[in-house]
Amino acid sequence: MAHRDTETSAQEQSHAFSLRVTQVLGFCFYWAWVYLSFNASSSLNFSFAHRFDMLWVHIASCVAGVAFFSLVIAFSRRSVRWFVQKRALHIAGIAMAAGTACYALPAWEPLPLMVFGAAVTGVATCWIIVFWGSLFSEMSLRGIIMSTAGSFFCAHIIYVAVGALPPVATGLVQIVLPLLAAFLIPDAKAFARYVQAEAPAPAAPAEPEPPSNRLLVPTGQLPWSLAVSLFAIMLVYGGMRIYVGAFDAPAYMEGSLAMLGVALAVCGAFFVWGLLRGNNSYSVGPAFKGAVILLALCLLLAAFYGSSLIGVVAPLVTVVDVVVEILCWVLLADRARTQSTPAFLVFLLGRGAVEAGMMTGQLIGWASYGQLVPFAISGTCLLMVALGFLMKDPDTVLVFEAPTQKERDAVEEITGAPIGERLGQVAEACGLTQREREIFELWATGHGSKYIQETCSISASTVKTHVRHIYEKCGVHSRAEIIDLLERRA
Repeated sequence: MAHRDTETSAQEQSHAFSLRVTQVLGFCFYWAWVYLSFNASSSLNFSFAHRFDMLWVHIASCVAGVAFFSLVIAFSRRSVRWFVQKRALHIAGIAMAAGTACYALPAWEPLPLMVFGAAVTGVATCWIIVFWGSLFSEMSLRGIIMSTAGSFFCAHIIYVAVGALPPVATGLVQIVLPLLAAFLIPDAKAFARYVQAEAPAPAAPAEPEPPSNRLLVPTGQLPWSLAVSLFAIMLVYGGMRIYVGAFDAPAYMEGSLAMLGVALAVCGAFFVWGLLRGNNSYSVGPAFKGAVILLALCLLLAAFYGSSLIGVVAPLVTVVDVVVEILCWVLLADRARTQSTPAFLVFLLGRGAVEAGMMTGQLIGWASYGQLVPFAISGTCLLMVALGFLMKDPDTVLVFEAPTQKERDAVEEITGAPIGERLGQVAEACGLTQREREIFELWATGHGSKYIQETCSISASTVKTHVRHIYEKCGVHSRAEIIDLLERRA
């Protein structure tokens, strides 16, 4: 029996390792496609400075994507069924490959075909983001950071390696990448739990739902402040890419491998950071705010010193690019795993804000080309506003949202015991202290951090420390896992 248990444990560990490797590799193919399609790292590719047809391709993809994301969010109660079946993801991957073929191959003319293909990819990307986002939101914060860093590490290697191939080979690889991202997704069984809805079985057409029932959750539950701050930050970054691209060409020609080294070093630093973070209540907010300050510094250096400091600005742009992209994804995954808002809505709203901000910034940069100093000053002011007023604490600091009344009722129905009794059983089994048990019971009965602070006469940081200890002792990593724990532990 012991031998069989050991063998089973080894198989489970092997499965978990292969699952994580597949997750990193599959996700890295999506980001490699993004980099190759839209030149996300301006320090590694300077096409925007010379080929505005790629700018139109990016804009077309962003406009189509943002419009479709908005439509899905507005009618989320019905659209959620589009994302339950993995077959839909595979179809989206094929559509992305077909759309990419319209602009990735050497015959880039005619422009309308390129724009059409980009619009198709913008819509199809929705499924890639939702499925991968839901999987990342199932991990601990450490897992999210390490897996995201690993994905970007591999994506940058693919980006530079493929960019060195002949144009036809580069285009063919670019077409295959979305297929790999769609077909290598490891597991989507837990997806229905994160959207908190199941696709209904085929039946007779239902009566039209009233307008108030179009949304899966109330609009106030969506992370609007986070979305607005991401929009503002990416607007500034998108505009900066246009300006920096004009004098970044020499750096690309002479040091693309050096820029790759910088990008890989940043990814490695994030991996180590995630590895060292043993708890699940660590805030990524300070890191993101530091990235915003770094973006402002980079913008001001580019505006006032330009090409004279290209040796400083080019690596700094690469650092900002990698840091911002990684933290954007980590923030959304962390928000999805700690709040009751369905994960697919969090990612669609967040990534829609990122794409809309990038597109708006590029249009502003293109329209006001040559006016970098005014753009830098206004952009820095916008970043400070986003930093000081828009990025609220719940969006950047891990504070697990309390269970809803519906979830508490479900616990009582499944276990056949009052919620108070279930909480006592879990607290005793997990060895919680008296103070931790008090906070756990307040949280699980629907009270937020502010109420706990006032009731227990403790600070917000102390509440977070107790929450971290509770989650560590219970052996869980997310809000959904602790709800499952309440439902099953006797």
